[in-house]
Amino acid sequence: YTASFFAASKSKCDVFHFHFFDFGFLNLITLIIASFFNQKKIVTLHDVDSFHKKSFFLVEKLISRFIDTIIVHNQSSYNDLVNKNLKFKSIEIIPHGNYLPFINVLPEPKIERVINLLFFGQIKEVKGLDVLLKAMKIVVKKNQNFRLIIAGKPWKTDIEFYEKTIQNYQLEGYVEKYFRFIEESEVESFYNKSSVVILPYKRIYQSGVLLLTMSYGRGVITSDLKAFKELVTHNENGFIFESENENSLAKCILNLNKKNILRTLRNSNKRVSHDHDWSLIGKQTLKLYEKALNIT
Repeated sequence: YTASFFAASKSKCDVFHFHFFDFGFLNLITLIIASFFNQKKIVTLHDVDSFHKKSFFLVEKLISRFIDTIIVHNQSSYNDLVNKNLKFKSIEIIPHGNYLPFINVLPEPKIERVINLLFFGQIKEVKGLDVLLKAMKIVVKKNQNFRLIIAGKPWKTDIEFYEKTIQNYQLEGYVEKYFRFIEESEVESFYNKSSVVILPYKRIYQSGVLLLTMSYGRGVITSDLKAFKELVTHNENGFIFESENENSLAKCILNLNKKNILRTLRNSNKRVSHDHDWSLIGKQTLKLYEKALNIT
């Protein structure tokens, strides 16, 4: 960081723009070092609170004093940040960008007897894979036409727990497991063979997996968290279930088997192609820089 600050200062940069995943102690140290330079300090904050460690109000309060402008990705995060009663000079909402410039938009999923479901991304306890497996136990007792693909590397969670859960629920014939890091070159293949992606998260501020899914044109089933509901409209571009309720999730999954219901998920990338377009985000970011630097 320090080397970057000196290099940026030597290049006469006007702004230091950071991307923090939370307000931790190391980020405070980073901002303290940055304060010895004259550039404006702008922070894009991914998560208002960390999902795996305790937040300390004193650290957050100190951090807020070093930031000229803080950016969050949606209204839900904005509201949670405001409720912390930290004295930021400015809080702005700029969306997380879509993935359309970086991927091949996939053809519509084929309507087949067996419906492939996908759980994709880093596996954390907060992402609710345990809820999804409970739901699958309910689903396969009523309909054997569903398969679940799990693709992602466990992070600070016990892979044996999920292995044993799959065995105990007798789901071995209904679940494909890829408990590892997914290379970028593999991502498209997982989405291509799946009809619907399931995000059974227990907490979230902004989900890159959701934006990736909608960029690919795949429908989603998400929990009813506020951040999800800003992007997903039930029965329009996805389906929403009650968070941490496996019966509610199972009902959503079983509904996919109804005639033509998957067609309601067509063109699910229309929303993100406009509201999360990088050219729009670039203009918003430039305007924010100009505001911070008092450029009119």
